[in-house]
Amino acid sequence: MAALLEISLAAMCGALLAAALTAWLMFRHVTGISRLLRQRMRSAAAREHLVAKVFDATSEGILVVNRDMRIVEANRAFAAMSGYARHELVGQHPRIMQSGRQDAEFYKAMWQGLLGTGQWQGKVWDRRSDGTLFAAHLTLSAVRDENGKVQHYFGLFTDITEECARQEEIEKMAFIDPLTRLPNRRLMEDRLQQALAFAARTEKLVAVCVMDLDGFKNVNDTFGHEAGDAVLVEVAGRLQQVVRANDTVARLGGDEFVLLLAGLNDVGEAEEILERALAAVRAPVRLVDEQPAFVSASIGLAVFPYDAQLAEDLLRRSDAAMYAAKRQGRDRCKRAQARC
Repeated sequence: MAALLEISLAAMCGALLAAALTAWLMFRHVTGISRLLRQRMRSAAAREHLVAKVFDATSEGILVVNRDMRIVEANRAFAAMSGYARHELVGQHPRIMQSGRQDAEFYKAMWQGLLGTGQWQGKVWDRRSDGTLFAAHLTLSAVRDENGKVQHYFGLFTDITEECARQEEIEKMAFIDPLTRLPNRRLMEDRLQQALAFAARTEKLVAVCVMDLDGFKNVNDTFGHEAGDAVLVEVAGRLQQVVRANDTVARLGGDEFVLLLAGLNDVGEAEEILERALAAVRAPVRLVDEQPAFVSASIGLAVFPYDAQLAEDLLRRSDAAMYAAKRQGRDRCKRAQARC
């Protein structure tokens, strides 16, 4: 009996010991899991904090839009780029920044790329809160959930406004006379081709008028080249005032200009404009020291389709008529076939 009692007590002690050990192991396990969870939570919070810092500190503008096309987040760089504060952007449609420089075809191609591959990139012009425009290289990405459904659109903006402005200035210099800011020969020839194509479709007339200043060398010799430049600038401004909105005044170089008069109904319209041009050039030009400079103009006129039908032939015949006007006494206009 005593032996059985001892065995029972031993068994009970063993069971209690096992239970205590199990409880202790479970406690350690739970404590370990709790510690691991806390560590992971701290790690996740640290990562979120890091992501938030990077989001706001990056120099590229970041815009996040939900699938309903409402802005849900914008970083500091985008706010600076657009001129809008974050609270002014959140909840708005991105169209509040549309500049009007991209047409419907542009946006159609953008959405086709974004929905097809999940990404699109290219140059866009947007409007700041103050109404001025800014250019950006934009990378758009679609953010999908585990089922492949789009949840957000993520836009990364790199400001290229200054770069685009420099490029536009370079391109502008290739087509614009730097002194008078008039179209140069290259742009004039392009506009002449467009005017001829339009006239052929609409049965309108185009007048090509080569103009050379009379007495300009005397201005340079008497007052100097700065005074000559001032005369050219003044003449350019006067010519722009006498032509119509759809006409072109170009400077070919030196003291030679071209007037392209497009969409004319008859030759008389061109003759009236050229008479006003002669009068405008004839008026004295007041120089910086109030000295008057006097020039006049000799103009040659060639009319499409009567005098020629090709651009180069119209220019050549107009140029020849201009020299004929000089031989006949200057300060006049002569048509390729008859005096105007």
